[in-house]
Amino acid sequence: MLIILLAGCSKKDDKVTEVKFWHVMGGPLGKALNELVDEFNEENPDIHITSVSMGNYQALTQKIMASILAGNPPTIAQVYESWTTSLMQADAIQPIEDFIRGEEGLKEEEISDIFPVFIKDNTWNERFITSPFNKSVVTYFYNMDMFEKEGIEKFPDTWNEFLMVAKRLTKDINGDGEPDIWGTAFPVNAGMFAQILHAKGGKILSPDEKQPEFQNKEGIDALRFIYDLIYTHKVAYLTTGYEHQDDFIAGNVAMISGTSVSYSFIKEAKPSFRIGVAPPPGDKEKVVFIMGTNVAIFRNSGEKEKEAAWKFIKWFISKEIQARWVIKTGYVPVRKSTLELPAIKQHLQNVPGLKDAWASLDYALIEPRTPGWLVGRRLLSDVGIEPVLRGGMAVEESLTRCAKEVERALALQY
Repeated sequence: MLIILLAGCSKKDDKVTEVKFWHVMGGPLGKALNELVDEFNEENPDIHITSVSMGNYQALTQKIMASILAGNPPTIAQVYESWTTSLMQADAIQPIEDFIRGEEGLKEEEISDIFPVFIKDNTWNERFITSPFNKSVVTYFYNMDMFEKEGIEKFPDTWNEFLMVAKRLTKDINGDGEPDIWGTAFPVNAGMFAQILHAKGGKILSPDEKQPEFQNKEGIDALRFIYDLIYTHKVAYLTTGYEHQDDFIAGNVAMISGTSVSYSFIKEAKPSFRIGVAPPPGDKEKVVFIMGTNVAIFRNSGEKEKEAAWKFIKWFISKEIQARWVIKTGYVPVRKSTLELPAIKQHLQNVPGLKDAWASLDYALIEPRTPGWLVGRRLLSDVGIEPVLRGGMAVEESLTRCAKEVERALALQY
């Protein structure tokens, strides 16, 4: 069922340009977005952004594809990179480049103010196709009180250090032979695997994104490391959904992975300890992946609607609005100059380690953008990783089998 959130006045006015914005923002994130949409509508009485939440990404992508086939897409919508590649093949997107370089576009210094990883993430064939929207980075959260009690002065820099720290923090308090406090916990997670794989010098896919490479030595080492955290060293356990986050909040787990957005949800739960924030550990390299979606303008909209949509996007990615957005939601700013604003400087002082987590944008990576990766990522989790972590299948056997299925997925056009 669609949850329709109308921002501002819904009264029809022929002089007002209506912009339909489809997204999945809900809860506190949706509230933050719609507060900004209301403000934009009030400041621009000749434009009305109609904010429509689809509830989840699966519903959003299905709705977008159906609307394109029907010839009635929204003006703008959230899109993942693999969706963008497919939408470009269908000639459904009006490139943001047409507006950025236009009369009401961005100056060169404003373009260079965008973090390079977000420029790369939104560029196809040397042209801006989409605009960054709700972007975050993979982030670790840790119990600072536990660290201090054990004399651990900082979050581990490498995965080997991570294992050592996890061993120190795993505690059998009642003496029954089972840990009461765990070093870490996590669900079956293709993202965590990719993080360690790249840190070890490996790659998910080949440079042309047509062949899997995660089954190579670095991938085997990465998955074996995750397996050993659980079964060999017994410092971690598998969860489902957000159970690991709940257990962290309850004080039963010392370190968990999430994204920068997770901080707002963890803080809202008011845990009884100080929350530390840090970028993920490294190995041969320091690696972090960006997460979240971008915004696309759809070609089959009226020219006035597209111009109005660009005006909203340009406003949204201004440094002042970005500052308010990231403080309210936990997303990362898309512009470097946002970091110089007093409110952001204060925010970084208030959240221990957040500055280092944001600094990881300087070496951040993007996941594959080929349409087949939409299925391939799910296969990696369900066919490659889960049989090892839950079923005891040998690491090399599972990844090799998975690679064959992912190769077939990559050969398809979605």
